[in-house]
Amino acid sequence: MIEILDPATDSAQIEAVLAPGSGYTLVDAWELAQSELAAIDAFPNIDGAEPGNPVTPRFAVFPWRQAVVKLPDSEQFLRLRTARNRYLIDGGEQRKWSSALVGIAGLSVGASALSVCALTGARRFRLADHDTLGFTNLNRLVGSVCDIGVAKLDIAQRRVLEADPYSEITPFHAGYTSESASGFLGTAGEPLSVLIEEMDDLAAKVDIRIRARAARIPVVMATDNGDSAILDVERYDLDASYPLFHGRADRVEALTPEQLEDQGERIRIVGGIVGTDITPRTRYSLTQVGRTLPSWPQLGTAATIAGAAAAYAARLIVCGHALSSGRYRIDIDSAVLGARAGRAQRWNELDEATFLETLAQR
Repeated sequence: MIEILDPATDSAQIEAVLAPGSGYTLVDAWELAQSELAAIDAFPNIDGAEPGNPVTPRFAVFPWRQAVVKLPDSEQFLRLRTARNRYLIDGGEQRKWSSALVGIAGLSVGASALSVCALTGARRFRLADHDTLGFTNLNRLVGSVCDIGVAKLDIAQRRVLEADPYSEITPFHAGYTSESASGFLGTAGEPLSVLIEEMDDLAAKVDIRIRARAARIPVVMATDNGDSAILDVERYDLDASYPLFHGRADRVEALTPEQLEDQGERIRIVGGIVGTDITPRTRYSLTQVGRTLPSWPQLGTAATIAGAAAAYAARLIVCGHALSSGRYRIDIDSAVLGARAGRAQRWNELDEATFLETLAQR
């Protein structure tokens, strides 16, 4: 989507793109970058880079912005981008995270996870999503009305590349499919370091886990829960026999994609995966899908928290921290309101069968 031009080899292209009438505007960030690098170099060397190394300029061309940015080379740019991560993420962790290959399938909560991964210094991604931005997405996706109808994947790519033009992104615009599975997971090449799975399609969620487990790729999933989130971690890298969805979806591996579309099976499987230990308002909202709500209820608070949790878990895994398979709850209601107050809503009494049936019709 962008070009990175080197004055040593691409001078003619740089001159052409900056010529009067080209339509491109130059953002000259070169002097500011040099001054900030000098400030970093004034402190003891703790990031493994040698202070005083030559800093060479590059020109990043952003067609959708009609802009050209003059900035440092990749190594020095990363030093600038991660300077304030020091000690919170140590040098060894930062190098592992920046070189990791992170897969994200589904770019609703996945878009939030992608943003946090990139902000903390991850640079290499495979992204899969087939959907476009709609108006109802704007309650939880950072987007613009100018981008209505634009592929969510393109919007996500642009955000990452504008923050770090040296990021490597491989897009899968058709989303995750059985046909694209090998390329996305990297089973025939470089495998993903970690997979963040945030798709809606049940058959795809099952298929990607079966393949990830066979390839020993760890899977992270975060689910909205009112204003809070549920984090699921499946460490297939540590245990190739670990059950899909922690065993909460009994017999799911034996079902065909067609059987996964059966309403009865969906009620059983989705009910098992999501469970009933969710906020009362979430439970009530889910019973209203198809009645007074057009689709799955979600909030920007939950999408942001879920994305941050998924990105954090992915980084822990990549950096070698002891994060076990299991379900983890990030409960902002209890943290802010207290355990009892956070659960004391007026929509507590819901019919269980109606609730599970609504889940299956998602």
